[in-house]
Amino acid sequence: MLTLKEAGLKGPPYLAPFNAHIDTGELLVIIGPNGAGKSTLLGLLSGFHCPDQGSVHLDGRCLSHWPAKALAARRAVVAQKDRPIFAWRVEELVTLGAQGQVSQPWLHELDLTSLAERSVLTLSGGELQRVMIARALAQLDGPVLGTRYLLLDEPTSALDIGQQQSLMRLLRRLTRQYDLSVICVLHDLNLASSFADRIWLLNDGQRIAAGRPDEVLRAQQLAHIYRAELEDIPHPSDRGHWLALKR
Repeated sequence: MLTLKEAGLKGPPYLAPFNAHIDTGELLVIIGPNGAGKSTLLGLLSGFHCPDQGSVHLDGRCLSHWPAKALAARRAVVAQKDRPIFAWRVEELVTLGAQGQVSQPWLHELDLTSLAERSVLTLSGGELQRVMIARALAQLDGPVLGTRYLLLDEPTSALDIGQQQSLMRLLRRLTRQYDLSVICVLHDLNLASSFADRIWLLNDGQRIAAGRPDEVLRAQQLAHIYRAELEDIPHPSDRGHWLALKR
């Protein structure tokens, strides 16, 4: 289990102390306005940022005490601006850091097979985004015990609508089929409503709300935080409602 124990940053950037955990096999979405602390929190959860107070634990062991190789087998991260600077072939980049030749299944899952021989420097933003996610999944694709954690910072930002849906469906399916939890930052609140198991709402470095999509994604609450005019629209499933901008 990945656990925050009064973990926070005194700033800048500031992040209020968190007490929380990420359940095995869940898709957790972190939302909030620009500057809310979403990427900073993801950095704490990944171990890339060390908390000024409290601690972050994986299976009861502080992240800072994990050997780098062992932690890499359990946790993979795709940052917002994770761009390669060398002309790797797509298949080579996806295989980097993987435990064996495991790139092909993830190339297929992310609809990248036709790009396998292309240089990553020739790809569009959306294609490269999918490549980096495939690389992270390949990194976690090994014979290790315990839940693996995939941390994604705005993974749909460069994708078209169809690719956004395909990616979120894939992530949701992987959490059901494997010992995997996904934590992702999203700006698209309707994607969060459709695919998240739980949502954390952040503002000014603090967690304002946490729970199921129908508990957190309320127009009245979000309108104040995002400084936007929103209204609730009934969702066609049992997941609560959509959010729409008022004209």
